[in-house]
Amino acid sequence: MKKTKGKNKMELLKQKLKTKKYQYLYLWHKICEKSENINWYQDCCGNEMKKESERISFYFDWLNKINKKYNYD
Repeated sequence: MKKTKGKNKMELLKQKLKTKKYQYLYLWHKICEKSENINWYQDCCGNEMKKESERISFYFDWLNKINKKYNYD
């Protein structure tokens, strides 16, 4: 009985780590899309979106720190 309990815990841990990886990749993708949209808007309309650009940079830095710690990429 103890072996199956430990085995179930390992499977749950693996699934949790896999879920976290997909959440990381999803956020990375969404931030890339947002960054492209902001860049397009700045290029086409000529309006500077400094606050939004800083926010995107913050999120990229944050995700890079997470990737260094957990090696999701």
